Amino acid sequence: MSDVDVAIVGGGAAGALVLAHLSRLASGRLRVALIDRGPGGLGSGVAYRTPDPAHLLNVRAAAMSAWPDRPEHFTRWLVATGRTDVTGDDFVARAAFGDYLAALAGEAAGGDQADVRLIRGRANGVHRNPDGWTITIDGAAPVVATEVVLAIGIEPPAQAWVPRRLRGQPRFVADPWRPGALDGVGPDDPVLIVGTGLTAVDVAVSLAPRTRRPIVATSRNGLLPFAHTREVRPPMPLDGTELPATVKQLRRLVHRRIRESVAATGDWRPAVDGLRPHTQAIWGGLPEAERREFLRRDLRRWDNARHRMAPAVADAIAGLRAEGRLAITTEHPSVAIAAAAPGTWIVNTTGPDPDLAGSTNPLIQQLFAEGYVTTGHLGMGWATTGDGQLRDAYGNRVPGLWTLGSPRRGQLLESTAIPEIRAQALALAERLRDTPSPRRGPARLVRRDQYGLPLLTTARAAEHFDDAVRRVLRVQQGAEEALAAASAEDPSFALAHTVRALLAVEGVIGADARSALAEAERAAQGRTDARTGSLLRAVAGRVRDNDPTGLLAHIDEFPRDALVVNACVPTIAFGGATQVPQHAWAIVERLAPVYGEDWWYLGLLAFVRQEQHRWAQSADLADRALAADPAGGHAAHARSHVYYETGEHREGLAWLDAWIEGPGRDAFQGAHYSWHAALHDIALERWPSVSARLGAQLSPRSVSGVRALVDSASLLWRCHVLNAPPQPVPIEAVLGTVPDELLREPRTAFIALHAALALAAAGDLDRLEALRRYATGRAEPAFDLAAVLVRALSAYVRGDYALTVELISRRTGEWVRLGGSDAQREVIDDTLLSALSARDLGRPSGSAAP
Repeated sequence: MSDVDVAIVGGGAAGALVLAHLSRLASGRLRVALIDRGPGGLGSGVAYRTPDPAHLLNVRAAAMSAWPDRPEHFTRWLVATGRTDVTGDDFVARAAFGDYLAALAGEAAGGDQADVRLIRGRANGVHRNPDGWTITIDGAAPVVATEVVLAIGIEPPAQAWVPRRLRGQPRFVADPWRPGALDGVGPDDPVLIVGTGLTAVDVAVSLAPRTRRPIVATSRNGLLPFAHTREVRPPMPLDGTELPATVKQLRRLVHRRIRESVAATGDWRPAVDGLRPHTQAIWGGLPEAERREFLRRDLRRWDNARHRMAPAVADAIAGLRAEGRLAITTEHPSVAIAAAAPGTWIVNTTGPDPDLAGSTNPLIQQLFAEGYVTTGHLGMGWATTGDGQLRDAYGNRVPGLWTLGSPRRGQLLESTAIPEIRAQALALAERLRDTPSPRRGPARLVRRDQYGLPLLTTARAAEHFDDAVRRVLRVQQGAEEALAAASAEDPSFALAHTVRALLAVEGVIGADARSALAEAERAAQGRTDARTGSLLRAVAGRVRDNDPTGLLAHIDEFPRDALVVNACVPTIAFGGATQVPQHAWAIVERLAPVYGEDWWYLGLLAFVRQEQHRWAQSADLADRALAADPAGGHAAHARSHVYYETGEHREGLAWLDAWIEGPGRDAFQGAHYSWHAALHDIALERWPSVSARLGAQLSPRSVSGVRALVDSASLLWRCHVLNAPPQPVPIEAVLGTVPDELLREPRTAFIALHAALALAAAGDLDRLEALRRYATGRAEPAFDLAAVLVRALSAYVRGDYALTVELISRRTGEWVRLGGSDAQREVIDDTLLSALSARDLGRPSGSAAP
């Protein structure tokens, strides 16, 4: 039986932040143990243990709050504790941030949400037991925990470069952050600092007042970190379409952005700062060889530009160099050491070895020895899942064992700064806050969905709900029935009603969205949690005001709510809460660290990659996703696009037909896959096959509503402009399955495009004119372009091909704003080519519509 529900090993910044977030989010009386061996207080990890007031944060105070939703919290705490002259733009002493973390941990320990035990001692082992894990501790009794968070922080500087004769010598400082490590340096002692990064800067500003002798710092490149400016400039945003696929593209992107930033602001820093939200997506998108190239040639320069000195620290360093009291060289350490005067203090500031396999920490050694951890990507940190769960020596998840911060660097690259650690701590707290424990009893048991989010319902209702979500993520039929079963099993299950309302408003199921929302709001009055409340507010905004911003905010707070991510990204199953493709791409890209190799996420990312015309990457991602789940609809959809766009029509058709008849036989949007197959048929001029699909999977008997409009009607118009043989399905029969409001008042420009194609196919000039007037009066994005297209199609129906050519040609390059895929918008090009041919051949005006 567990002593505690969650044990946090390490009381530095990462451990303190996990504790603070757990205490804030926990439901019920969560039992937490924080085990720390540090000589200082909680939060006093390596970075914030220093008492030297000259050691400043290298991030402005405004960015250092523990709470993402309360960015002013740290600065308000500073003012409340007597630092009344501090603003969010200041760079405060690092010790002050350590005090802040200690205060947060103290509040957590005394709060009502968690029962916190603070245990002093060094954890030396973590071992499996029937109830979870046993943590052995030097100088304290073992602790049994259901879940363990390894917040081990940053390792001491590496010593692989250190000559054997130097190790253990009294004037060799292996770790300058060890308390008292520099106390022996006297006023006449020369100092050689090996390394020129931020730690070297801290050592230099600490020793300069204590020695009259020049200080020498050496590194392979002799580069010091750049400095922040005193003036605050906002980051320069990065468009998601610019994400590079190679290091060469990355270099070009950075150089171009810097030129643009300097031209606009006189400063290069906004260009670099604007990359920060995309660093993980860029890193995750680079092939392994490209990542190695970046680490070899670019990482140090990136770190120098990205992790900068506070202005006051930069001024102090500049002053020391100007006075001749600090010299920077590029000598190899062994050469510099050999040339140093007798009695020189040699200080190691080279930074930790990224490969934890060489650590001397007994806990880390034990974890490797027993196979609970394995080295992470490219030899950095530990291998983890997208949410920080450790992987064992065989690549499997290790249940109940988690980490954050520097051990995740191989996967994330940027994983040592407070904003990144804060986000990871919050995500972990959300995963662990409802951790079940035998001692807490069955009443406390909180079921979780497949992504670890809590489900406040019965076991049977949870099973039905999971089935519904899985079907939506697979793009399969049956989600509506599964949600109905969940609600019948537990009528007070507010989350099931909320998701039903969301799927209804997005057109995925046939339920009435407002009625489902009302049921959700009634159920939430009796029982809810943070996730359900957030989603309910977001869905209410979507249903009542057509406002998607709440859904986007929900993803920020609950990034593992995959169904909501699905709803916000335009794909085969959803219109998407984002109307600009780049915004949708950015959502998917930034979630790479959260989902890792999850089959659904890989399929969604594959879909994004094909929209970015990165065909090879899309194919690889889709194949990996389909290997994990052959029925995955997003991956199959992406693979279909890749086959078509790369001209592999015979191979694509064979693969797609086999998937439709096999793993995809239960696909919710089966008609769309048949539409894709029909495009291959058209490319191969297999017109009887096109007719067969229109008479079967794409007929009014099989498909209706938006799907009939987007797939069947558009295919009929495409056949007409390509001068195909007569098709077996009349356009009037297709339009009979489409609600009239989709043709009169479409909600998006994308639907307006297809309404126009359908009405053109029917030759209905009156309704085309009504649609043009409607589109002209809309303020939403791209409706202006839809109005132009309606005019062009009306001209085609009237036989005024010259006007059709003029209107479509004039907006070449803009049609992407209508949304949808290249394959869907290709019908506009087909219309243009047909009009060009008719104009040049002198087809008589007034030709009949199909």
